[in-house]
Amino acid sequence: MDDTDLPCRLFETGFEPTGKKRVNNYFNLRWIEVLKTALEDDDLAMLHASQFGKILQMGDHTFSVMFLHYLLSRQLVTEKDLQLWWLFVGKPIRYAIQDFALVTGLNYGEPPESRRPDNNKGCARGKVSGEGKSSSSSPSIWDVLFRGEEKPTTSWIMDRLVKGKRYKDPLTRLRLVLLVLVEGILCPTCGTTNIRPDVVSMLANLEEFLAYPWGRESFLLTVRSTKARSPSHYVLQDTMAIQGFTHAMVLVTVAACPSLLIKSGAVPQVDDEDRTSEEIVRSLIDMKLTVNFVTAKAVDQKGQAYVRSLLFWIL
Repeated sequence: MDDTDLPCRLFETGFEPTGKKRVNNYFNLRWIEVLKTALEDDDLAMLHASQFGKILQMGDHTFSVMFLHYLLSRQLVTEKDLQLWWLFVGKPIRYAIQDFALVTGLNYGEPPESRRPDNNKGCARGKVSGEGKSSSSSPSIWDVLFRGEEKPTTSWIMDRLVKGKRYKDPLTRLRLVLLVLVEGILCPTCGTTNIRPDVVSMLANLEEFLAYPWGRESFLLTVRSTKARSPSHYVLQDTMAIQGFTHAMVLVTVAACPSLLIKSGAVPQVDDEDRTSEEIVRSLIDMKLTVNFVTAKAVDQKGQAYVRSLLFWIL
């Protein structure tokens, strides 16, 4: 595809932001290994078989804050509200909900209207009310999980889960792990994200919770947060915050161009044009993934690496 066929860029070629600029992440991939140690073997196996299975394999990944800033400063400006596009090695890479689902394994279907959590969340969410309140006969799920804590955060939960299987009962630990996966890794909104009461109430039915399309919520949060950033955010700030699970953007780019991993020695496993996108993603998820920013930048600027389309798309 010739440059003249592409949409306008966020920054003209040669005028992209320079320096050690970063995208601040509100999630912590290192939490994943802690979460796994807090679960009973049966519960861990159940989560591995659920939509969270791929996420649980990312505990050894390293999120590249500088590489993502580099990618997003090479965005293409399109009229597609729920897609992001950027250039790498001179080729357009799409970030749509299907691409997100491919690398995360998360459910991205439409949620039942009656079960949608409040998306107007922020850093000031408080205690559940209404049906979540305690009754004289039995405590609510909120009371069982938080024991009087008015505004629990994901960090508050992690401080307790580091005790592992010594902390409370298996069902309570499973519910707390699920809250961290959703609120702390997939859908964080700030550094001290408060737990949404309506998400807590959904834990009353674990089967429905595990089947809920958390992938759609995470994707929409991330894309909308990214699109809300103007060019001045990229230029004037050394660190730019984006909500949601931005690691998926890195995974999509690496899956499209595995050659950027050449310095890590991982390329022979994944850089094969005959392999399917699904096979490449499986290899990436299984490895101790780290993107060397200097190497990736050099691959991009050389402009000779092969870039694949993960799924069929039309720009």
